[in-house]
Amino acid sequence: MRVLKKQIIMIIFMMSLLLATEAQSHMMVAQHGTINMVNNGAFMVLSLPISAFNDIDDDINGHLSTVEFNAHRVEIIAQILAKVKLKDNNGLRPLEGLMFSLGDDHHDTDTATQLIVMGRFAIDDNATNLIFSLDLFGLAEAEKVMSMSVKHKAANQTMAFELTPEHPIQNLFAE
Repeated sequence: MRVLKKQIIMIIFMMSLLLATEAQSHMMVAQHGTINMVNNGAFMVLSLPISAFNDIDDDINGHLSTVEFNAHRVEIIAQILAKVKLKDNNGLRPLEGLMFSLGDDHHDTDTATQLIVMGRFAIDDNATNLIFSLDLFGLAEAEKVMSMSVKHKAANQTMAFELTPEHPIQNLFAE
């Protein structure tokens, strides 16, 4: 019985590992983002175009190599912090735990046209007047629209919207 139980646990573990690897390679569709508000955090994942960032594509080919990615980490962080914001009735909320990686490029494993950005905005449980703003849009027409979905777990609310260079700000769950 114990052997069978261990085998089942091992199978479940291996399947979850396989699924996690597959999910990581397709973590977020280009030009999409999510914000999940849980307790005192707004957890964000964005897929942003490389062309939205200034001075990081050294060879100007529209793709970011791992060399360029590593060389420009400081510039990438600065631009994300300056251009991705969440405000509430208490003001600008801090973006913590910022992580980013090259998005999946099916044509070349060493370059990407998208950056996957993850982070957590610290918010109060009772935060009101939430406003999300994004000012990282690419050069191509398809890169000028960001499709967002937001979920507020405690309030059992969801919403979807699009941001553009002409409309880069959205009130969240405004009544």
